Parts: sequence; C-alpha cells; structure tokens
Amino acid sequence: MKAVLQYIRVQQSRFAQHPFFDELRRDLPLEQALAFAPRLAYWVMSFQDVLRLNAQRVQDPALKQLMLRHRAEERGHDNWFFEDVALLMGRPLSVGELWNRSHQSTRDASHDLLSEALRPLDDRLRVVLVLTLESTSHAFFHRTAALTQALGSDKRLKYFSNHHVEAEEQHEVFEEEMEKMLHGLELTPALHDEALALVDRVYAAFHAMFDGLRGEPRSRVAPPKPFPQPTALAEQVVGTLCH
Repeated sequence: MKAVLQYIRVQQSRFAQHPFFDELRRDLPLEQALAFAPRLAYWVMSFQDVLRLNAQRVQDPALKQLMLRHRAEERGHDNWFFEDVALLMGRPLSVGELWNRSHQSTRDASHDLLSEALRPLDDRLRVVLVLTLESTSHAFFHRTAALTQALGSDKRLKYFSNHHVEAEEQHEVFEEEMEKMLHGLELTPALHDEALALVDRVYAAFHAMFDGLRGEPRSRVAPPKPFPQPTALAEQVVGTLCH
C-alpha cells in the first residue's frame, strides 16, 4: 500500500503542473482572475455525493467510521463556494447555467468521478479514492489561496482563499490517520494494480475538467445532416394529401 500512496503523490505533482495553474494571473481584477469559478459548480455539488455514496458502500466498521468522519468535515464547503461565486458574479449562480456548454467538461468529469464511487470496490480502494480526491484539492486550493492573497481579496472569499486551505490542513491529521491504517494493510498484486488504475482514472478526470476550465477546444459535435430534398414523387403525394 505504501507504493500506492507514493503514486498518488506523483500524480498530484504532475497535476500541479497543469497549464491551468499557470494562467491564474495576478495582474487581473479578481473577477477576471477567477472567471472560471462558476464552471466548477457541478463538481463542487457532485463531490458531496461522491463522499456520501462511497462511505455508504464501505463494509469494514473502522474504515467506515473514517469515511463518515471525512464526509462530515467536508460538509458546508459547497456553501462557501456559492457565496464566493455570487460575490464574483455579482449575483447568485442559477441551476440552469450548469447545463450550459461551457460547463460540459466539468459535468463529464464529475460523472466519471461519481462512477468511481458506484463501482464494486474493495474497502481499501474506497479509502484510496478519498485520498486521491484530497490530493487534487491540495494542489488546487494552495494556488487559488496564493492568488486571492496576492490580489488583496483573501478576507472577501472563503472557498478560494486561505480560509479553505486552513480547513483542508485540519484534514491532514485525518489523512495521516487513514494512511497509517492503510500502511498496515496488504494488497494482492491484482488489487495493487487496481488501486493504481483508480488513481489514474481520477486524475484523468481532473485533467479533462481543467482542460475545459482553460477553455481548450473540445471535439466538435457533427452538425445535423440537412433534410433531403423531396423527390418529385414525394411532392406529388404531399400535394394529393393536401387536396
């Protein structure tokens, strides 16, 4: 299991190099620097369900208590998000906006991540799922907190500021507890490979999500084919029916 935890750190380091983070510019007004924020909404809400569904499916009593505790500590962070977005947009974000095309990559990635919680997973892999999700948040929130602090807006925001980083740092004790428990658990070669594949899938979803937050072009949907021109016979039939 130690190798799996190390692999999570490697993937976290790679994710921290995503071009998205290089585009968090400090020479722009706050509202422009965080213009991507509303497009995270679908994942922020889905994350709560990922934690709930994952915890529900854990069978081992000790591990289940850890999952439930983690979920309890994450409650309310979505409220911080929507408060920040309302401040940045000058109005609340409407539910209908989440189905705009600009939110598509976030929705797609969120569905991929939700599907991980619904898989028939070994309990140890459910803990790996949570630790992997937490590792992505560390890479993200430290960068947004540095940005909001540089722009002098650290006290105005909660989700994108040091307020959230400090809350995440409180999770570190919990994460260390999970890791210690996992260190004592052995994985079969097959389960080890499955754990690495799980980490890869989670990070692939986040890379795709953050590609979309950059506004990178996605594959275009082919335009609908035009209706064929009616044949002379068809026109004659239609004309007969109309008369």
